[in-house]
Amino acid sequence: MLQEPTAKQGCPGGQAIALAGDRLSDLPDDLLHNIMSFLPAPQLVQTSVLSRRWRDLWRSTPCINIDQRDFRITACSGRHEREKKWRKLENFTTNFLLFHNNVAPLDKFRIYTDSTHANALLLRDMDRWLRRGIKYCPQMLEILVSCSRPPILFPHMGASSCRLKRLHLHGLYLDNQFADLLCSGCPVLEDLELRSCNPGFQEFKSRTLKKLVIDCCDNFTGDLVVITVPRVAYLRLGISPGRYSNGILIHESASLVKASIHLLCLGRTFSLNHQRCLLSNLCNVPNLELSGFQTMAILVQESVEYPVFVNLQTLSLEQCFLDKCDLNNKLDALGSFVQNAPCLEKLTLQCCMFEVELAKEGQLVRKNIILQGQDQNTFRCLKLKFIEVVYEEDHDHQLVELLWGIGKRLPDASIKLTNFLWTKIFPKRLTPQTTAALK
Repeated sequence: MLQEPTAKQGCPGGQAIALAGDRLSDLPDDLLHNIMSFLPAPQLVQTSVLSRRWRDLWRSTPCINIDQRDFRITACSGRHEREKKWRKLENFTTNFLLFHNNVAPLDKFRIYTDSTHANALLLRDMDRWLRRGIKYCPQMLEILVSCSRPPILFPHMGASSCRLKRLHLHGLYLDNQFADLLCSGCPVLEDLELRSCNPGFQEFKSRTLKKLVIDCCDNFTGDLVVITVPRVAYLRLGISPGRYSNGILIHESASLVKASIHLLCLGRTFSLNHQRCLLSNLCNVPNLELSGFQTMAILVQESVEYPVFVNLQTLSLEQCFLDKCDLNNKLDALGSFVQNAPCLEKLTLQCCMFEVELAKEGQLVRKNIILQGQDQNTFRCLKLKFIEVVYEEDHDHQLVELLWGIGKRLPDASIKLTNFLWTKIFPKRLTPQTTAALK
């Protein structure tokens, strides 16, 4: 296309070069649309100036991606400049959705806005934009609204949900009709992610979901939250401080392959009973990640019926056992958990047992190491052969005491030490590690 002037000047072979340069336009619409699906909306429209062949291609693209960051709206911009860019965003989005061909359903509709730098007009228009995008019956729908107070209500989808397979929402308010939508209005929905949302209901029920993420969501109802997802293979829960005060109950979890439960409150505002209940709901999962769980929630006691994790193969504990219990109790809790997982093969402890206290400069004091010599319980887990301990700092030689305790209680496994901070700086390089077989 750009070589056409060269051909007019009579350069040898100029016309052949021009034709060769426009081979992209000879491709079928489906393939061109697939290429264009990787472009943000502004660049998508700009392709209309390439040639007559491209003039209307953007109108029928099956993927729409509207992102405010493409308009360079940042907090560093002055108020006048920011408002000017917002008007440009509003005009572009409204016109783009108005002139897009809505005859064919969309493969994907995605919109991202940060209301921190928004004005009332944008928040008012968001509902109209969302309804327009939903009207296209997309297979994948992603709506990300950051810092919206009050949160924007997710529109009712109606019959537009018939093709929906993936739904990712961030920062929206979800009413009771959304719960009904999950239960019976999305016949093919497989992937649901809710982050920083505000559900106005207490039951998540779906017979089609295979992946479910509920992260940092509010719980306005205050009731017991019930999750019934019999086909889910991956489940992630991120429990914010002060939320889910009446606990979470997971029904029909036999299909779970991996579960990741993060207590962002480190268990301080999520009671021990709620922690134990969650663990008992996950006794069939092969791969389990836990974060923020406390010692007494995992320690086996005579008065507590403790579940047996019959299928558990890999267990990852991050920032667990950070309460004020004695180290021996923490190690007993770890050992009792492992003993109730007869198929466990790999155990990872990341920043567990000890909270990292940043010592003031010039005040770091090393204490004497006292390794307990009395007999401790030896926990049997025949398939457990590998334990990885990921640590940040070794204040007061606490790491040595931890390794000694693990080695005495789980003598059949090898222990590998990995420095957490080093792996963050050099994730793909060789990290300083120590591997010791404690037999």
